[in-house]
Amino acid sequence: MRTSPKTTVIPSEKIVADLRKKLKREKEKNKRQNASKKRLKEKNTDLKKQFKLTRIKNYTYPLEIIRLAVIMNMQLDISLRGVSKTLSQVGELLGYPIKKISHMTIRNWSLKLGQFFLESTLNGGKYVLIADESIEIGRERLLLLLLVPIEKYSPIVPLEMRDVKVLDLGVQESWKATEIVAKIKEKTEQYGVEISYGISDKCKTLRRAMKDMNISWIGDCTHEMSNISKSLFKKDKETTDYLIEMNKVRRKWILSKHRLLVPPEIRTKDRFQTMFVVHKWAANILADWEGLTNEEKTELQFVKQDSKVVEPMKQCYEVITKFSEIFKTKGIQQTSLELWKDEVRTFKKEVKLTDKAKQFISKMNDYLKIQMETLPNVKQILCCSDVIESMFGKYKNKRMKIITDDVLKITAFTKNITLEDVEKAMLSINTAAVQAWKSKNTTLSKFVLLNLKKKRLKMVA
Repeated sequence: MRTSPKTTVIPSEKIVADLRKKLKREKEKNKRQNASKKRLKEKNTDLKKQFKLTRIKNYTYPLEIIRLAVIMNMQLDISLRGVSKTLSQVGELLGYPIKKISHMTIRNWSLKLGQFFLESTLNGGKYVLIADESIEIGRERLLLLLLVPIEKYSPIVPLEMRDVKVLDLGVQESWKATEIVAKIKEKTEQYGVEISYGISDKCKTLRRAMKDMNISWIGDCTHEMSNISKSLFKKDKETTDYLIEMNKVRRKWILSKHRLLVPPEIRTKDRFQTMFVVHKWAANILADWEGLTNEEKTELQFVKQDSKVVEPMKQCYEVITKFSEIFKTKGIQQTSLELWKDEVRTFKKEVKLTDKAKQFISKMNDYLKIQMETLPNVKQILCCSDVIESMFGKYKNKRMKIITDDVLKITAFTKNITLEDVEKAMLSINTAAVQAWKSKNTTLSKFVLLNLKKKRLKMVA
């Protein structure tokens, strides 16, 4: 006989209570999810407000994109096409699709901003003028005129690009003193600028222009040291023979297993400056002489035999280093002059000076004396124009080694590019204004002339 299974009866009150608890948990879960969604929405709204892009009249791309493009091109040395590709990738990462921007569009933005900075108002006051020409292979000569506000010049650190202002610039086949005078006068009279004195190398044209304007001329100490080095070592037979032997070894070993011992390259253009690295190379060779193979010792025998030839280079290099550390930062003043005398006195005690080192020190003392006599009433004389050479180097750091209207980009080297600057430039400077500046202040580059010649030849053919 079968028995029926025992059944458990659950009270209806317990079932209702369990359902209520479950419902309460679901409500709390939904509440938390809704609160999380609300927070995300608010955060997304804040981010949209934060990254809201500004539109400019008659421009397809927003202001922020234009600013980023000109900074990348003018200050970070990224090529025009590189800027275009980078912006497309950045837009994709940020979820803001950016159509490919033409490299010529980016170039036009940069030139407009450059002209805007060039035409910006200068504050009146006293300035130091720094002038120089940069010559490129062909027919272009870039004239760059910088101003250093005297009240803002720091006697502690060397000048940087942000410390100077671009007074004017231009490109011609050659510059006459009268043309340089006209450029300086136009801007100084327009803004009420007073030039206390000017710094340049020994370029006759620049010196004549300053003389015509009654501007006291101060010689750049870097060029002065280079010229003194040239006068001491150019006609020295022992030095010349040493460099010839060194270059022979370089040509022979440049692609060999001995490449780690290859002498440094000595450029013809500035060999009287760069040859001072020779003493470091020679010192390394002599320090590791016992570790060289017989073959290497044979080829480098001249280094050991003519070790005395390197000593004048070493001492002159140390003198240049000491001079630069003092006068490129502090300028010519009573404190720096005393420091220089102390350094020379200590150096003479430490080593027996060679004739060339003695001559070098004597000539630099003569240089300092002349500058002090030129400006006897100025307590601190700025005597270094390295900043202008740095700007030339930054400008020339591009693929096409020609000087064109893109010299306008130099004006941005000294600036902190803001959204306000970019907006004003885009609205106030048009393409016609840039073309007008180009026609007035630049010349046809060798690249353009070559293309014109090719076209003429095709027409004849």
